[in-house]
Amino acid sequence: MLVRRIVARAFETNCFIVAPAAGEECIIIDPGVGVEDAVDAVLREDKLKPTAVLLTHGHLDHVFAVVPVCGSTGVPALIHPDDRAMMADPGKSFGMPAGTPIFGRVTFGEPDEVRLLRDGETLQLAGLKIAVDHTPGHTPGSVIFRSGELLF
Repeated sequence: MLVRRIVARAFETNCFIVAPAAGEECIIIDPGVGVEDAVDAVLREDKLKPTAVLLTHGHLDHVFAVVPVCGSTGVPALIHPDDRAMMADPGKSFGMPAGTPIFGRVTFGEPDEVRLLRDGETLQLAGLKIAVDHTPGHTPGSVIFRSGELLF
């Protein structure tokens, strides 16, 4: 299994790219602030083809780059319905008024395609079997992804 970690420049959150091996399909998990160039570099270097962006929850530090990453790769974003609104309005979870600039950006939105996650479902993506566990607490729509021995 290939697992690449990219540390976002703000908040030092982790973005992961996971694939069965180099040269295969992959998933991208939690594209945070400023990870776009690093994601592109890993995809090129390891010759990976993304199939989806998975989001563990809707906080800004985990969804900031979801629109550009999904847009540049042509893949859907998968998020729990209880956190979906945070993609289009990430300041909402911090009590900021809509339109407040965040890291220089004023507008946010959703990728072209959004799929909603369900507790207990099993995803088949990029040759991986990924279990989804709804774990509310950090946010109402927090989830954990499990694949083999890996937890995200």
